[in-house]
Amino acid sequence: MKKYFLSIAALLLGLLAHSQEADDLGNYAEVSVIARLDLNPFFGKDATEFTLGNSSLYTLFEGSASDHFSWTLANHWFSGNSFLGEEADPWAFFNALGKSYETNFIDLAYVDLTFGNWTFNLGKNCIATGGHEYDDYDWMVHTGLASPLWSCLACYQWGGKVTYTTPSEMSNFSLQMTTSPFGEKPFSSGLWTWSAQWGGEYGWYAPLWSVSLFQSMSPGDPSPKAPVKQNNWLISLGNQFLFNDWTITLDWSNCVDMSDYQFVKGWTLHGVVNYAISDKFDVSLRGNWVVPAADATFQTGDQIIQYDIEPWWNIGAICEFYPLRDSRDLRLHAIAQYDKLQSAFAFNIGILYNLNIKLW
Repeated sequence: MKKYFLSIAALLLGLLAHSQEADDLGNYAEVSVIARLDLNPFFGKDATEFTLGNSSLYTLFEGSASDHFSWTLANHWFSGNSFLGEEADPWAFFNALGKSYETNFIDLAYVDLTFGNWTFNLGKNCIATGGHEYDDYDWMVHTGLASPLWSCLACYQWGGKVTYTTPSEMSNFSLQMTTSPFGEKPFSSGLWTWSAQWGGEYGWYAPLWSVSLFQSMSPGDPSPKAPVKQNNWLISLGNQFLFNDWTITLDWSNCVDMSDYQFVKGWTLHGVVNYAISDKFDVSLRGNWVVPAADATFQTGDQIIQYDIEPWWNIGAICEFYPLRDSRDLRLHAIAQYDKLQSAFAFNIGILYNLNIKLW
């Protein structure tokens, strides 16, 4: 299968070289260094904790050599919480390199080859699932209010995707094949994920619907030595409604958790109501409603275990302020939230800065 991917890549690069003879438009490259600092006190029923939220350091290198060829490389160098607690591991993202089931320091590493209405994507990219919650880069996300799917799934995988955009540019349809996050190592595990996705912009309504098939080995064992190969279906229905300065997002998925390389049955509704007060101020409500199936179970080896978490929800109020003139490179944010599952209040104040350097 790896040779198959390499053959397709060679063919597309050959087409690209031919097309560049007639088109040198869109030539640019830029690097961004993104730093985020969060202060996140947590007041639970049984304990009070302090974390660094989504404090992190990223880089983003993207550009284009022509209208037909572009690239993206996004790296996650460290997370603030990897320095806290008894299990702190500042090298976690580097130690996870070469593992499919964990996120490592390479988030994105892909090229886009565009020919007319068709775009071919090759490399490491986000699995085509999850709804509009995945529209934002990870450094923009307020992780305390992310859905269980976003929090649990190692969504960055190696593979390829083909997308057709209609002539009106209102609709796009994608097919994708990637390595499976339920495998031990990319390619060598022999496990794959197939996704079909539909997106569009129809005036006040923007859908992003997908269905994905994830292959896994026996529950609890991601290695190729596991005796049984299983299929796990994930359905995600993303819906966004646009009314002047208001944006309402409702993302539904048939996943409430992940355990031992399998989805736990049930459904999650991730919702956002955002109001853009001005170019400098955004306020929003964000939350999740998580309902496990009555017969939800997960399997460890030969043992089937009842998933005994009751339905739960969380909700938070978010204020974001962009103080720089005609720029969103600097963001100040404040969050207050309540989590029913943990019977806890949490607060977050933070700052995010994007240093952008144009190379050409």
